Amino acid sequence: MRRIAHLSDLHFGAHDPLVVEALVAALAKLAPDLVVISGDLTQRARREQFRAADAFLRRIEARGCPIVLVPGNHDIPLYDVARRFLSPLRRWRRYVATGRRECYFDEEIAVVGLNTARSLTFKDGRLSLAQINGLTQSFTRASPQAMRLLVTHHPLVPLQGEARQRPDSALGRARLALTATRSARVQVLLAGHMHHAGVEPARDDVVQPSADPRMLVIQAGTATSWRRRGTPNSFNLIRIDPEGALTVELIESDGGRPFAPRLICSYSLSRDGGWRASAAATAHIPR
Repeated sequence: MRRIAHLSDLHFGAHDPLVVEALVAALAKLAPDLVVISGDLTQRARREQFRAADAFLRRIEARGCPIVLVPGNHDIPLYDVARRFLSPLRRWRRYVATGRRECYFDEEIAVVGLNTARSLTFKDGRLSLAQINGLTQSFTRASPQAMRLLVTHHPLVPLQGEARQRPDSALGRARLALTATRSARVQVLLAGHMHHAGVEPARDDVVQPSADPRMLVIQAGTATSWRRRGTPNSFNLIRIDPEGALTVELIESDGGRPFAPRLICSYSLSRDGGWRASAAATAHIPR
């Protein structure tokens, strides 16, 4: 059994200190095997914001928990035009990426992170052809029985309705990337960006949606920012069973109160490699 805490959109610089402390306490109590952070660690990619993010990461690592992280669009300078185009990720690498990982492999899980943040767009993301073509190679270290998870900041496949409601969810070359994820036998897509949590099967196209039972989309809300867009701060706790069962717990904190489970979604892998919702796929937990 592997337990992954999936965090996103911490936005240090636009964060709630009380929520940060509640999050540290929740992670200490849950003791996940791995923490995955799908981007936007800072609000404006400033030095003091990266230092605050690094201090938070060190508190997690002090308990022996490895971290996989990828940058988001807010981790690229916005107003410093020269830095934005000449060295967009220099501060990211200096303050939070150095000595940390964007991939993780063991006998049960294989996690690969890809950077979708780009200097030429303020909100949208993009994958390069080199990233897409290298996806299969990225998973060559995966154990044959390991579940394969791909981490991006921008959703490779938006949740139902989000692409129409929020045009800033766009990810350039998403269709090509989706084809590559199939070739790489990716089973779970982890993302953030939208500040809205959800779980559902992947779809090929938001205009003519068709379910892809081989991939599951898991999207995280904002873990610590006050920019909550009408939802509580939250993160996902993902449990992966060696037999192919997967559960996602939505862990919420409303108003800085202690994080607590609010929703559980359960899926299992069938013999043909597709995801099937359990008989009681979704259960709300009373507050």
